[in-house]
Amino acid sequence: MIIQLQIKDFINSMDEDFILIDTRSPDEFGESHIKNAINLYVLDNDQRKEIGTLYKKSPFKAKMSGASLISLNVAKYLQKNLSELTPKTKIFIYCARGGQRSGSFGAILDSIGFRVYKLENGYKSYRNYILNYLENFSYDKFLVLDGLTGSGKSEIIREFENAIDLEKLANHYGSSFGAVNGAQPSVKQFQNSIYDEIERVKHYDITLLEGESKKIGKLHIPHKLHEKMLNSPHIWIESTLEERAKRILKDYQTINKEFFENAMDKITPYIKKEYLIDAKKAYYNNDLKTCAMILLEKYYDKVYKKRGDYITTIKFENLEKTIKEIKDLSAKL
Repeated sequence: MIIQLQIKDFINSMDEDFILIDTRSPDEFGESHIKNAINLYVLDNDQRKEIGTLYKKSPFKAKMSGASLISLNVAKYLQKNLSELTPKTKIFIYCARGGQRSGSFGAILDSIGFRVYKLENGYKSYRNYILNYLENFSYDKFLVLDGLTGSGKSEIIREFENAIDLEKLANHYGSSFGAVNGAQPSVKQFQNSIYDEIERVKHYDITLLEGESKKIGKLHIPHKLHEKMLNSPHIWIESTLEERAKRILKDYQTINKEFFENAMDKITPYIKKEYLIDAKKAYYNNDLKTCAMILLEKYYDKVYKKRGDYITTIKFENLEKTIKEIKDLSAKL
């Protein structure tokens, strides 16, 4: 018998050996999905579109054709993806709204003898749960690292288990040059990831975050989280211009000329023409260090809005020493 679970029970039941199956199409899965889910679609992108078009003309024929395609797809999974599972394995399954796709796959798994748990109302209920969570979560034990661009905040964040790396989740450095690593996740997936991270760290007394503006690239930090960040204790991380330039060159070493020009076009209204020309000249002369130092000093440092209420300033001269100072301070908060 397939056990139908509401979203909270569905999440809380995944506490032992289990497999989580997202039966939606690859496009739906690619946009966003539940953490640890694998995409065993019952209809691929083209098949889903084909069945949807047919359904408008003849629901009965659409169901016949859909059942045939689903059976063929599920048969492949039984032979390949699920062949090593045992009846003891818990299988959690969902589709878009908890209807025919997860129901069809679940019925086959149930008839074989697997323990099947189906998400009532599907992924839609999960998304509603995420949005409500992000508007109402209570955890607020954050310690925020601020500092000028390249001061090493991200480097520090990566050294702490009790930290949330928002820029990593957003796949963006939060600046005009920040999209250097490629496309950002969808809004939905970004929100899902933030939920996962808050749940991961909520047992810690203190969680580190890097100070961010409301937006990271095209993505918005949820209002509740950003509000808590603003109202949390802040540390100012200080680093020399030389060291900051080195970090910038390391983070942005993959940019090409087209990317550079597009980013420079974005900052043109915010930097004096003479500095813009100097930065471009240095870049095309392959003097990347000078280019980085000009952009840091004459653009980033000018537009960065510094707070006035830091609990302390830490000079980042040595990573090990800086980590110890932050840990010692965290223990006192």
